[in-house]
Amino acid sequence: MGGPGVGSLSPAAYPGAYPWTAERDFIVFGQRGTRHAEPALECPEVDSALATRSDARLGAAARTCRARLQAADIDLAAYHTDAITADLEDLRQVLDIDHWILFGTSYGTRIALDYARDVPEHLAAMVLDSPLPPEVRYDDESARNLRDAIIRVIDDCDAQATCRAAYPELGRRFFMAFNVAERSTRLAAMIDLTSADGITSAPGLMDAIARGAVAAPESGSGGSSGFTWGMRLSVWCSEAWPFSKRAREDRPAGVLGGYESAAVAPALCRAWDVPPRPAPFVEPVVSSVPTLLIAGEFDPLTPPTWARRAAASLANSRVIVVRGGGHSPTLEWSGDGCALEIAAAFIRNPTSVLGPDARSDFCVLTAQGPEYETGVPAR
Repeated sequence: MGGPGVGSLSPAAYPGAYPWTAERDFIVFGQRGTRHAEPALECPEVDSALATRSDARLGAAARTCRARLQAADIDLAAYHTDAITADLEDLRQVLDIDHWILFGTSYGTRIALDYARDVPEHLAAMVLDSPLPPEVRYDDESARNLRDAIIRVIDDCDAQATCRAAYPELGRRFFMAFNVAERSTRLAAMIDLTSADGITSAPGLMDAIARGAVAAPESGSGGSSGFTWGMRLSVWCSEAWPFSKRAREDRPAGVLGGYESAAVAPALCRAWDVPPRPAPFVEPVVSSVPTLLIAGEFDPLTPPTWARRAAASLANSRVIVVRGGGHSPTLEWSGDGCALEIAAAFIRNPTSVLGPDARSDFCVLTAQGPEYETGVPAR
């Protein structure tokens, strides 16, 4: 599953949702340090401080949590992708499995890729949904990725007569209003392109922003983020932050009116103070393991370009871009199930998806785009 810092055991509650469980064992793996692990690196102080958007409060919260975890003899530098990969290999050995297939989403794809680099001899195949390859620089690119995803949705709306008529000149009006709006970064956060529902309603929301009919929230909600923050900080602050241009320049990218592009606020990483991982860790993974990479067309977090970038060094791979898809299309339970269908076929027989004998009848290959909400009845 994703993250880092997100619990990965939820699929165990509904195994029947995954087509392959009727044919093979399905092992659900939780990352070290997350909610159901022992120890779980919980930091409720950070969740409380996030709503303040104050660097001083965030730094103080991280230092408080850090001190508490260290007082419990927890080595914060022992929580990183290489360690999780080693845990995965330990599990394989304990279960006496010769070869297995890894299925990961978002940050989970980075774990799978790291495993392919370290233990390729026991890896039969990989399914990477919404790839986050180690060579990308999330903190440097994410603001641009969000802007590009917004533009793709606007262009798609313009290409549909009903949507174009409902929201004329949407791109020009939206960006003109967005660039001068107070709290524009919070307006950007309101546009959810990760899910099917968020995508279909996005043009209407952008139109409302353009008309000044939507007000940005004054501050964060103060609720739980869902992250196990200690684990998230140990991973991100050792693997992503040290190699980020943002870490050197200490300012957001300017492509979205100052929208904060870092997955973890810089103040948190400074306070967490874990050593960086070795530079080779962030190099592309070179592998010939059969690999299916799935990306959502409008995913603002891990865009299709990242799937293609990862595939460039994966000799036996194929990239599938899900038309109208957001983040982690195989987990879009309210959708058409096409991403999960091709993933299941690949797990059953990789050659049905890769190579000259690949099937051409998968519904993901002919799926139509989203039908945007316009207030006009569909015909």
